Amino acid sequence: MRPNIDRRRFLLGSAAATTAFAGCLSDDDGDDTDEDPSDDTDTDETADDQLNLMQIQQQTLDPIGISGRAAGRANWQTHEQLFTYAGGTDPVEGLLAEDYSVSEDNLTYTIDLKEDVTFHDGSELTADDVVYSLRRLAESENNRGHESTIVGSTLTIAHERDDDEEIVPDSLAVDAVDDHTVEIELESPFHRTLAVLADINCSIIPEGAVGDIEGYDGEYDYDEWSTEHVHGTGPFALESWDQGNEIVLERFDDYHGDGANIDSIRWQIIEDSNAIYNRAMNENADVFELPRSQFDPDLLDVQEEIGNGRRVGEYGPVRNDRTLQYGEVTLPQTTYLLFDTLAVERPARRAIAYIVNQETIAERAYRGQATDAYHLTPPATFPGGPEEYWDRAENEYPYGYRESRLDDAREVMEDAGYDAENMYETTLHHPSDSNASEWRDIASLLRDQAESVHIDLSIEEAPSTTLTNQAIEGSLEIFATYNELEYDEADATLQYAYPNPWTWTQWGQGDEMSDAAERAAAAWEDYEGAREPGEENEAIREDVYRTLESANWEDMTQLPLVHDIRERYSYEWVENLEMVGSQHNQQFTELTLGDRS
Repeated sequence: MRPNIDRRRFLLGSAAATTAFAGCLSDDDGDDTDEDPSDDTDTDETADDQLNLMQIQQQTLDPIGISGRAAGRANWQTHEQLFTYAGGTDPVEGLLAEDYSVSEDNLTYTIDLKEDVTFHDGSELTADDVVYSLRRLAESENNRGHESTIVGSTLTIAHERDDDEEIVPDSLAVDAVDDHTVEIELESPFHRTLAVLADINCSIIPEGAVGDIEGYDGEYDYDEWSTEHVHGTGPFALESWDQGNEIVLERFDDYHGDGANIDSIRWQIIEDSNAIYNRAMNENADVFELPRSQFDPDLLDVQEEIGNGRRVGEYGPVRNDRTLQYGEVTLPQTTYLLFDTLAVERPARRAIAYIVNQETIAERAYRGQATDAYHLTPPATFPGGPEEYWDRAENEYPYGYRESRLDDAREVMEDAGYDAENMYETTLHHPSDSNASEWRDIASLLRDQAESVHIDLSIEEAPSTTLTNQAIEGSLEIFATYNELEYDEADATLQYAYPNPWTWTQWGQGDEMSDAAERAAAAWEDYEGAREPGEENEAIREDVYRTLESANWEDMTQLPLVHDIRERYSYEWVENLEMVGSQHNQQFTELTLGDRS
């Protein structure tokens, strides 16, 4: 097993997709056959003031173990960070932080905490809680590789490492100045420090709750704490978690902000897409996302664009004759194939890129609810913006813009010594519980086309958690996944697109670096010297991003397929539910529920 695996290096998307809230249920898409509604015997009695949602199985409620925004919907209600995105869009603003200041050298952040903030266990928020929470993220074995959030290749809080490259306990430069003041010292300046501190992994919990870092025995055993006592400061507190059945939250009446209007939230655990659809149509869920196999574009009436990639309108009438409230947001997300460059030869990687028609994938597999992708960076965060993104895609993408170039693919493979009698063999691994129907469509298309260019492409599927573990072990060849940017700049994804010892692609880790790999490594060195805020540094970083995208094209280590759109549907009795932006860490405080009849 390779050490210090970064969650996003073996990919945020795969682990993030192991759970979803009402706005993310296309992440669980199984058999597409429609069932007779009479087969669904779900007759739940719904509490009048309980919001009913659905999700697939969740691995943990420990904030430091959450992988991505889609995996933490319950945690967004129960836990809070120092900073947050208001309405899911920039700018970042204080949540548990009342104010902050930055030193002249951009290395020291002094953060003043809000006072009279109460945890769900009744204790008061102090600076010691912040120190403890960030230490756990950096040091705990329960962080599931997420320490890179704060000691990674972008944001790096000053710390020490031992001879084994493990973080020295209590060396993280996060200090309590007094009860309500925290000081954080960085190893080097970073222009989006506050945005990273808004990450769900940076949630604050009571000091000493568990003893998984040096210096703490823990108030609870880890298993008991992580399933029953994961106290935060959010507007809802955990009532119960039955891992195979449901998650129930109750309103926290001592919340420091505007409290919730509803009494409780219940996520029903459902794995099958037909069961999801039937439950929604039987009105046993208030807010949900339709499995993509059930989406009918003729039923959609988009009525307004409300900015930041968001649109709202109506959808229906659906199977139960109701018309649903509809919202969508274009995500800062790229779905792609990730190659282990030591296991899949460069000619095969390039040939697969030639056979892919991204537009066809967006239209067929995603029913038009995605846009074709040619860069790892989504259009909104690309240097120069969407206009430059699409200009480069149309004029510079070497493998065919909105077309499949089978002749070029065949030529690449034949030049490498392969033909119909000597096929190249490799395997594509995709999730069985995350966009499964889309991946099956994509895999089937690629397999058929690959055979015509002398590639014998085997297809294997497994649950996201299984694939994640295999990715950590380095046992996958081609990995179908996605990455959702944690903040709105290209380095949020391109920090995993240059040669380094921990990248799952293992790019540049062979006997000899390619020219493209050397250019990418040199470009990242330029990035390292341009982390500080300011227009000059921003221009340097943007040149680096262009270089990294082009180098990735040349060696084809990660093959972009689509940029995703996320949709949300709700019944008319769900009121005051804002369609938030792409950084969708939404708290359901303003939402109200009307008459369900």
